[in-house]
Amino acid sequence: MLKLMLMRLQSVLGYDNLAPAMVLVPDSKTSSKASSEKRKNRDNTLHLVVGYSGSSRSQGALDLALWIAHQTRIASANPVVVHVVYVVDQARPETIENADHILWQARCLASEWRGALNAHLRIGDLATELSRVAEDLGAEVILLGCSQTQHPLIQGLVDQVPCPVLGLPSPGSFGSDTSSELTEIALAQ
Repeated sequence: MLKLMLMRLQSVLGYDNLAPAMVLVPDSKTSSKASSEKRKNRDNTLHLVVGYSGSSRSQGALDLALWIAHQTRIASANPVVVHVVYVVDQARPETIENADHILWQARCLASEWRGALNAHLRIGDLATELSRVAEDLGAEVILLGCSQTQHPLIQGLVDQVPCPVLGLPSPGSFGSDTSSELTEIALAQ
């Protein structure tokens, strides 16, 4: 299913090399074959997990997840649920105060798409908690605002994540300034 989602996205945006720039942890490197079986054996609901912090990059990842969910609902009969995960570092309790506002912000973004969104608040290590939510849900994919496989979060996920991880390509990764092109495409739809 992920391959079809990425092919649709590439087609809409007109970039042949978009998928390789987005896949930060491929399915072949995920830690749990049992999770792969769980994804295949559950009902037809697709679960997309978004690591969300309220940053502009995580908002971009949420927008992308909501767009993928919307396009998937149009192209197939499968229900799709986007799960926003905000993880509070237990060593920094002051971030708990921000959690409600950040998750409210995500719900507001999702309401524009009229899609199903579930918010998850977790306390602990970011990579561990994202992996747990994805495992519990049998998620199809995790989407993040990261753009490099060397990002510390990706390094933390690579040995424990149960599904592929997609990131947002960095500006200029297609050999030209794509930000203005992507804005034109978005406004045209």
